[in-house]
Parts: sequence; structure tokens; C-alpha cells
Amino acid sequence: MSFEGELAIRLRFDGAHVREVAIDSTRPHVADRLLAGKPVDEAVALVPRLFSICGRAQGIAAQLAAEAARGADGGPTAADRTRAIEAEIAQEYLWRALIDWPQAVDREPDAEALAAVRAALAADAAPSSRAVREAIETRVLGGDADDWLASHVPAFEMWIARVPTAAAQFAAQVQRDGPRHGASDTPLLPTMNAAHAARIAAALDADAAFERTPQLDGRPAETGAVARMQSVPLVAALTAAYGRSILVRFVARLAELARLASGRPAPLPLYGRATLGRGRGLGWVETARGLLVHTVELDGDLVKRYRIVAPTEWNFHPRGAFAAGLAGAYAASEIDLRRRAHWLAQSLDPCVAYRVEIADA
Repeated sequence: MSFEGELAIRLRFDGAHVREVAIDSTRPHVADRLLAGKPVDEAVALVPRLFSICGRAQGIAAQLAAEAARGADGGPTAADRTRAIEAEIAQEYLWRALIDWPQAVDREPDAEALAAVRAALAADAAPSSRAVREAIETRVLGGDADDWLASHVPAFEMWIARVPTAAAQFAAQVQRDGPRHGASDTPLLPTMNAAHAARIAAALDADAAFERTPQLDGRPAETGAVARMQSVPLVAALTAAYGRSILVRFVARLAELARLASGRPAPLPLYGRATLGRGRGLGWVETARGLLVHTVELDGDLVKRYRIVAPTEWNFHPRGAFAAGLAGAYAASEIDLRRRAHWLAQSLDPCVAYRVEIADA
């Protein structure tokens, strides 16, 4: 069972510039309706079945929120949780790199490689295991993961010019289209900690709309690989040159894939929890798409209230990173605009389907 909905993206275009960006989400927010009144252990077990996109992360966030509400441990080990989160991030990225990006450059999808990687990850292999690392290095990066992670702009320019993987060819195509396209000054979500958890929980309590249109300090924020990998030299240099653009977001995803293959630790925490008061807890997980937050309030052993804020709500906020990346943008034609809107959406990677409608301004 899943509850997904879609994003309807409507652009008003005068033949040269985007005059208006409107985003309407039919993504249902049903966690409270489906889980309230259930025993907390039953609710936690249901979560990854109800919300199957990034299902492992959803399940871990639910466990963490329940643990925080109860003031008790007892879940999987830190190593097990980290491995599960990183495996799911790798799997999501590899789907894009081996299936979607080849199609974007008129190549055949590499379904065989993806199937082998998914089988290894399903058997609890880490992304740095020999089989998965080899697939990432040979089928995506075209070289050593540690070398790729340490590369700077000149090496990246050589990579997109010479390496024959679909990922390199796709990055080259995005750069040719315009390395600044889709750039946004929407602030990045800060690294999650107890103080930020408390702020998010307070905002959820104070504003019924926060679950659908979250803001931090009165502004939308961006989350995802670009927030986690912003300190990587290549990502930082490209951001300084082009802004937080479509190209930079895709490069950040590749940098994170290289980190996962190399086995290096994450540059910031991948999950956590916070007790918000008696019987109230928050759990959060960094997913492929960004920060996922679950909050639960208990009445004894029963769920009284349950809410989820997904990364899509941050990145596709009506005034968020997607809207800011297209507002006022120049495009040579409607075809050009539609391609750019699609790439911008893919660089932010919503967890629901989306459609783009273009109307005359």
C-alpha cells in the first residue's frame, strides 16, 4: 500500500522568460489519520509499508520518534541503521545514474548492473562492499571513488570530456545547457541537532500548514545531497562559480555516491531523535532526497498524533528551491523550458510523480 499523489507544476511563459511558477501538491498527509489510535509498535511496523518511497528511512524515522517519545532505546544498532540508510541512498542514486541518465543521453539503461547492486544491498551489503563499489566505479564514476571525491574543477572538466559513462555524458549535457541554470538562493537546511528538532516540532504545533509548506525562520529551505556535500571541494568550487544550480545538485549526488563507495564516514549525522516532552518524540533521517522528519505523541502505549515532514515539502515549497530556480529564467523556447524544468525537478528529486504545464503569460 502507498499514498503518493503528485506535483502539478504550472509555468507562465512569455516566450522568453518565466513569469510565474505555481506548484500544487496532491500528496496526501495521512499519517495521523492512519496511525492514530494504534499501539505504537504496530504503528512503527506499518510506516515503511504505508510510505514505501525511501521505506527504510521511513521505518527508521518512525523507530527513532517512538524511542524518543518513550525515553527508551532498544532498536537496531547505530551501525545497522547507518548501513541501512546509506544502502537506500546508494540504491536511489544508482537508479538515476544507471536507468534515467542513460536515457537522457540516448543510451540503453543498465538494468543488469542495477539489479546486481540492488540484490547485494538487499542482502545487507554496504555501499563500500566490493561488488557495489566496483559497480559504482566502473558503471558510474569511471574511476576510483576516492580520486573522484578528491577531484577539483579541472579534473571534473576532464571527466565530463573523456569518461564514457552515462553519468559523465549526462553531466556534460547539463553543463552545456547552462551551468547556472536552476540556481537558487534558497538557504540550505542547517545540520540537524536537538535545537533544530525543537524548532521544527514547535512550528508543527503552531502552524497546521507547516507539514505541507515548511519554513525555517519564515523562509523555505533546501535539503538533499547538496546540503550534505557542500564542503566537498568540487561541490564548493562549482557552487562558488555557478550558484546552487542543476549541475551542482547532480554533482553533489555523484560526490555522495563516491563517498558511499569509498566507505568514508558521512560529513554530518545521518539520523537522530529528540524527546519533546512526556510521551512526545521526534525522529529524523537524511534520505537520498533530504531531511525526513517524523513526530509522534503517545497516550500511554497508543499513538495520539503522528506527523511527517518529507524533503519534497521543503524543496517544492511554493516559494522554495524549485520555484526560485525557474522564476524569471530565460528560455529560448517552450521545448527548452520544459527540458530545464524537468532537469531541475530531477535535481531536487521529488518523492512523488510530477507534471509540468506551460501556459502563455
